Amino acid sequence: MKRLSFIMGMLIIASFAITACGQATDKSVKPLSGKGIVQVLYFHGSQRCATCRAVEAKTIELIDDEYAQAQKDGKIVFKSIDFSEPDGEAIADRYKVAWSSLILDKDGTTVDLTDMGFRYARTEPETFKANLKQELDKMLR
Repeated sequence: MKRLSFIMGMLIIASFAITACGQATDKSVKPLSGKGIVQVLYFHGSQRCATCRAVEAKTIELIDDEYAQAQKDGKIVFKSIDFSEPDGEAIADRYKVAWSSLILDKDGTTVDLTDMGFRYARTEPETFKANLKQELDKMLR
């Protein structure tokens, strides 16, 4: 009985150790672009649903309409990254994404807008754009 208790205890400890090792605590990422540049990164696979396409399209619309000068000045960049491609997979690994995602990155500080994007981009595009603009304005300060 003592041996069984010992084995069970070791299994529990081992499972906690394995789980803890899989948890990432550092949210910072080495940026893809230069210092001070806000990167708008849209990750996707080769097949996309209507909502996935809407997240990308509405993001591009907002950036082109509201941040044209910032783009020209090199202060903001949009990158569409297909994570099913080898280069895209490596970048997705850096940002710890495995499916369609919308990430803002400035100097390794990231903001994940994926949930907001999928909630509003297709059905409430103006709400999506307002929320995205708010986050972009914060990062551009």
